[in-house]
Amino acid sequence: MKIKILRSYGFTLVELIVTVAVLVIILTIAYPYIMTHLANMEAKRIRYGVINTLKVAKAESYVRRKDLVLCLSNDGKLCHRDSEKTLLLFIDENDNKVFDLGTDHLIEQHVLNPKYSKLALRVGSSRHYTKFWGNSGNPRGHFGHIKYCPIATYNRNMYQISFNQVGVFKHKPDSRSEPTEC
Repeated sequence: MKIKILRSYGFTLVELIVTVAVLVIILTIAYPYIMTHLANMEAKRIRYGVINTLKVAKAESYVRRKDLVLCLSNDGKLCHRDSEKTLLLFIDENDNKVFDLGTDHLIEQHVLNPKYSKLALRVGSSRHYTKFWGNSGNPRGHFGHIKYCPIATYNRNMYQISFNQVGVFKHKPDSRSEPTEC
């Protein structure tokens, strides 16, 4: 008489519980590092995106011989000082400092969508945009900065990107000598 041995393949409930517990422990330890890394990547992505858009604004205004408006927007149309989702660069044909679809010519729309920070454009006391003049490519009379301020506890990045009247752009990390004041 032959005895057949049944072999079962798979995991027992105990093995599954132990495996899941080990994964939870590893993720709990790694979570802060992962979130910090994601926040650092966002800070760099936004910094390079803003600086590149400023460079495009300077060059395009001079090459096209047209005044260009650069602003932050949440809806892709209305410029606002405290918007943060999109950076708009456009030729403002009707000179109302708002992007009007069908009237104005969009040069660049850079989606920023920060998750770990807040952005703010500061140009003058109450202006919500900066203008790059077509005869020089510079933001004469429209100097200021875009602030990057953290809103998440694991985001330690804080900086501003400043631009002056002759079109020089600088990344200024937060420091005691030049505080970002977020």
